[in-house]
Amino acid sequence: MKLSSGFVLLAVAIATAFLAAPRTRAENVTARVQAALAAWVAERATPEKITGVAAYISFGDPGPAIEAFSGKVGADQHDPPVRQNTLFQMGSTSKSFTVAVILKLEAAGELSLDDTIGKWLPQYPAWKDVSIRRLLNMTSGIPNYSETETLSREWVKEPTHDLTAAELVRIVYPTGRNDLPASHGYYYSNTNYVLAGMIAAKAAGRSYRDLVHQMVIDRFGLESTFYESGTYPTAVMDRLARGYFDNPACADYQPGCKESWNRPLMGRDVSGMSTSWAQAAGGAIANARDVNRWMRAVFGGHVVPARQQAEWMALVSIKTGEPIADVSSDNPRGFSLGLSKAILGPLGAQWFYQGETLGYRTLYVWFEKQNLMITLQTNSQPATDADKLNALVGTLYHIVEDEAK
Repeated sequence: MKLSSGFVLLAVAIATAFLAAPRTRAENVTARVQAALAAWVAERATPEKITGVAAYISFGDPGPAIEAFSGKVGADQHDPPVRQNTLFQMGSTSKSFTVAVILKLEAAGELSLDDTIGKWLPQYPAWKDVSIRRLLNMTSGIPNYSETETLSREWVKEPTHDLTAAELVRIVYPTGRNDLPASHGYYYSNTNYVLAGMIAAKAAGRSYRDLVHQMVIDRFGLESTFYESGTYPTAVMDRLARGYFDNPACADYQPGCKESWNRPLMGRDVSGMSTSWAQAAGGAIANARDVNRWMRAVFGGHVVPARQQAEWMALVSIKTGEPIADVSSDNPRGFSLGLSKAILGPLGAQWFYQGETLGYRTLYVWFEKQNLMITLQTNSQPATDADKLNALVGTLYHIVEDEAK
């Protein structure tokens, strides 16, 4: 999609509006953002089972920003409002942590993206020829443990049980009996990232948890970002919004499904469940400000050297699994290493990601030409057709665009 010159020049206009315009103008756009959040919470509370939302809109780095919140952290009448220190599960937006760790290890000469599972994890000979690169860009063909009946039973019957990475992989490892189907081309599988985390830990001689803290959280001063492979400490859980599961969809491995394995979770507050099922595939917790800051560091090239940055951003087509230079009308959606790019309707081609866990969504969109990033977090997982978080991004974008004119 060709962008108009006015659209391209929005970056300058945004910066001017917030750095040089009268204070009342900045206050006006902030008030409009706040009103949009309140309207969205009121409209989507019933169909999406959300109770609150957090937004962070940044205009450059370290440029001005808008931070706004609406609603409460949970459905109880005594629950407090969403605030700056409220945390949400990041879901798969934290796959970028795994990629950062792997690429940093590559830059240090500890491993290569072309290394295979056979080199680092010989206990999985059925996948011995799969490269780390194919794990990270979702072209490995390896099944997804989080779409299985085994994990659904765990969620329903033992929600606080901490699982290990090896236990997660074992769910889908082929044994010759009732094996799950291998995929071809692009297929989104959380197993890929759990395996990548295991490889990183073996290559570095440190736990994946420690690598994330040392190479990402501590290195970039993400003071409201947390990662544990199992149970989180009380100080973190006390800041976590309640999360509500409301998705009746069947799992990938439920052919002819009439009722989802996850049906017993419907309507449940899942905030107390162990996030060990996600781990390197999406187990981090953060606030919207930290997500925004981290993703700006990623897209700004501040995390890894230039060679690794080019590898990070290299896309494959979601339609074919083959490498593409960029998204287009023929290939409107692409996936790189833990990052997504797509043509988002009238907003054009943008880098974005919506990470989901059982009761949370974290969504960012980076408008590269405007150097604008919008990050949203909310506390439910609804059915796909009920999920309108992306519409809120569009609303906020147009508020900013209007005020910059």
